[in-house]
Amino acid sequence: MTLKAYALSTAAAMRLGFMLATLCTLLPATGRADDPPIPAPALLLQTSCGGCHLPSTPGQYARISSIRKTPEGWLMTLFRMQRVHGLQLAEADRDALVRYLADTQGLAPAETAPARYPLERRPNMQDLQLPGDPETDLQTMCARCHSAARVELQRRDAAEWLKLVNFHLAQWPSIEYQDKARDRMWFQIATTVVPAELGKLFPFHTQAWDDWQKKSPANLGGIWRVRGHQPGRGEYWGTAELRKTAAGEYTAVYKLEDEAGEHIDGESTAIVYTGYEWRGSGRLRERPTREVFALSEDGQTLSGRWFTPGHVEDGGDWVASRAGRTPRIVAVSPVAARVGSTSRVTIFGDELAGAVTFRAGVKVKIVSRTPNAILADITITSATKSGYVPLSVGKASAADRFAVYDRIGRLEVTPHFGIARVGGGKVDPVSAQFEAAAYLDLPGANGGTTPVRLGNLRVKWSVEPYNEDARVALDVKYAGKIDDSGKFAPAGAGPNFADTTNTR
Repeated sequence: MTLKAYALSTAAAMRLGFMLATLCTLLPATGRADDPPIPAPALLLQTSCGGCHLPSTPGQYARISSIRKTPEGWLMTLFRMQRVHGLQLAEADRDALVRYLADTQGLAPAETAPARYPLERRPNMQDLQLPGDPETDLQTMCARCHSAARVELQRRDAAEWLKLVNFHLAQWPSIEYQDKARDRMWFQIATTVVPAELGKLFPFHTQAWDDWQKKSPANLGGIWRVRGHQPGRGEYWGTAELRKTAAGEYTAVYKLEDEAGEHIDGESTAIVYTGYEWRGSGRLRERPTREVFALSEDGQTLSGRWFTPGHVEDGGDWVASRAGRTPRIVAVSPVAARVGSTSRVTIFGDELAGAVTFRAGVKVKIVSRTPNAILADITITSATKSGYVPLSVGKASAADRFAVYDRIGRLEVTPHFGIARVGGGKVDPVSAQFEAAAYLDLPGANGGTTPVRLGNLRVKWSVEPYNEDARVALDVKYAGKIDDSGKFAPAGAGPNFADTTNTR
């Protein structure tokens, strides 16, 4: 081949590549003239993705059909296709594709259970450790750049994991020099051992997913009993009324109350992906919220976390169970009382009919009651032993919802290590919420102890230098402030003001 012929061939190849890339971009926007105005999800997948991901068998597309992900995982994939590859996709079509892919190629509840903390945007969480052969060193190979949970929240066979490795090498060529490549045969490990290990740990085909696909989606409509905890504010409880508006779509109305007696009303709209992944958007305390809940496999419990958009560290835990005709105690507030004291408690649950009784030594006087809530004054006599006090209301009983104590054994501050971030301008600061909970440790089995949680305490918070460097840098003056609720608010980004005392 002459040099001139080679140049012509290269130019032709470049033009062909440009034409194919343009076709991939234009297909979603144009499609065929006889396409319906609102294409079905399967057809939308074909018209939006089939230009680049060639079909293998009917309804199956290269790469796409060999992967399973969470709704967030599929959303990230589509965003990358838009940002990097120029895919033109309307927001409504993108949302429809995420829903379709999560429903048909998602993860079963058992598969997401160990790694839900990034989905629920939980702050101050320690990343999980990837299992497997130590020689594979998946923690170094995969979790140096992103969380190990991101690996666990997707499923591929070994051949598809290898393609992901090759994609990483093509997209970020310097990755080899970041993963201890000088100490081992990095490329050989990355392209042989690692894909095989990931394919064994997180395969595309699993019995859990096969079994989950056979289940019909549960109807979540009805009344649910809610209990939860909001760091910095304490316990809350109440009801959620869910109404089904379309297939997999719901509205919710919340009537909640916290331990300070404040009523918390709210509402949300939500989509349930994969038959169990609740993703909601609404308001609580007149503030916007986002919700990430998971429905239990038996369809009886919704649990997870809600948070403020833009400030995911501001949120609370959430557990809701279907209301029914079976008597049960859902929550008691406060959760503990001191020996010799008189306290007013709220007992919340279902079908709370009959006498209210505690263990011997606790006197009860009913103030008011409904089938779902009882307000009572209880007196703890001096003869009552410390520990959890069994409680019953008619046929409903609870062994560990309420405790009495003669002393506080210890104080525990959580989180043990809080993460905050300075901000300003386009990036808001990230706060850290601390709590101080009281515990009583009682003798347990085999010479150990049984911790009894007595609830949060109101304490006076302050900050001090972490070490000598922090003292010299005047961090206490410039880093941020902590309020009476234990919320640390970092200062704005930028240099500290000049200070003549800031010398070594």
